[in-house]
Amino acid sequence: MSIDVIFLGLDGVLFDTEASHLAACNTAFASAGLSLHWDARALRHAAATCGYACALRGALPPNLAARDRKRAAAMEHDKHRAFHQAIVAAPLPALSAALALIADASADGCKICIVTDLPAATASALLSHAFGADVNSLFTVVTGGASFDGPAGTGPYARALHAIGVHASDAIAIDAGAPALDAAQAAGLWTVSIAPAGHGADVVRPRQFITYDALRELHGGPYGHQAPQPAPMSAPLPAAATAAPARKLAA
Repeated sequence: MSIDVIFLGLDGVLFDTEASHLAACNTAFASAGLSLHWDARALRHAAATCGYACALRGALPPNLAARDRKRAAAMEHDKHRAFHQAIVAAPLPALSAALALIADASADGCKICIVTDLPAATASALLSHAFGADVNSLFTVVTGGASFDGPAGTGPYARALHAIGVHASDAIAIDAGAPALDAAQAAGLWTVSIAPAGHGADVVRPRQFITYDALRELHGGPYGHQAPQPAPMSAPLPAAATAAPARKLAA
């Protein structure tokens, strides 16, 4: 089994964003006039279900009235804005383990793609500061503002694979969020979680131990055959649905 593509998330995989997300969540609570104040444990609990970018959703009941949904959307907007302002004011460095993985995989001819539910402008700011003009050459596809809620075969991973012509069985997704990992598994990818909870990924590894050699060994072993088959697609994805090249982040 070959590894032709590695999909990386940004939160917790390429960047240590937890402190920035925590501060942004508490800023959003304060702006909404709420006395709620999260600590890191509360954030991780919410992120375990919703991911870091959409962690506020983990604090909300499942069935909200229309008025409350509008208020929740405003809070999420405030949270995204506070996070974006924070990473622009104090840019985050890329994690050394991720940089080593990217270098080794690229040297072996493996394509590196980014899929994140962070807003596109925020993803662009993080990547531009860390990689500058090399973003376009390092990453085959960069998708920001990704939605992981769609049916299997129509999400960001399926679109990216379709755009670059790679089978799901030859791709790996590494992420810390359950929504991304669930979507990747539904698309037929092999998944690696760097989160302590694992989120049902095929393999759970602390990020400092995720090396390209380790991925090749694991992918070629029994763990590499557990990913589900993607749902069949009755027709090719329309051009508007294909993943954008690295210099164009999806909104």
